[in-house]
Amino acid sequence: MCTVTYIPTKTGVILTSNRDEHISRGIALYPAFYLSNKKNLAYPKDRKAGGTWFISNEYGDTGVLLNGAFEKHIPKPPYRKSRGLVLPEIFQSDSPFAAFEHYNLSGIENFTIILWEQDLLREIKWDGEKLKVKQQDTRQAHIWSSVTLYDQDMITERHSWFNNWLTTVTEITQADILNFHSSTQTTNKEYGLLISRENQISTSSITSLCIQQQHAEFHHMDIIQNTASTLQYELKQIQIAYIQKIDEAAIAK
Repeated sequence: MCTVTYIPTKTGVILTSNRDEHISRGIALYPAFYLSNKKNLAYPKDRKAGGTWFISNEYGDTGVLLNGAFEKHIPKPPYRKSRGLVLPEIFQSDSPFAAFEHYNLSGIENFTIILWEQDLLREIKWDGEKLKVKQQDTRQAHIWSSVTLYDQDMITERHSWFNNWLTTVTEITQADILNFHSSTQTTNKEYGLLISRENQISTSSITSLCIQQQHAEFHHMDIIQNTASTLQYELKQIQIAYIQKIDEAAIAK
């Protein structure tokens, strides 16, 4: 849940996440479809809390969660519910972003959600008190690092690795970005893309969703077990009579 990249392609997008967790967290279930409120949702499932850090619906709307918001915070447990439950709950709505308008975030630990919904890319941050929304340029590649694990100097250096890598590749494929996530700064166990710290925080998996036109490919690499799975499916076309304008200011109240 701690390193996320967004890559625009000629016919779609690729979202990829490295999940960094304490080794006691356990191994997540491979991406699969789950039916929730008549919505078919694809995601890897956390065995401990039953939530997820990476989710997509039948139309390609996708959300990825990172721990923390603007800066490293001091945890104040007990929390009302796991933040990993936020994504599967808001994705039960026709518009995951609009669902935030009525979603109760009190008692949920700080998080950042990268949300790709109907050709819009949003960075949504909950700092424990307020929800902040920022639209990102969908034509540009982006990288995010969790503020709970990486300080500003580390984040800046990780950005430079990403930007330098972008200059070396053209027409980026899912294999390309998976290679970046799995092989960048491998000897740097403190803040490389694959970490393994003495406090037993390590990268447990890499998950990537590639959407090309109406085809989706969900790839999951289990770093702990050294195994991988791929879930492929065709996306549905959204058929609506009108689009209701979402009041972003009201949601980020």
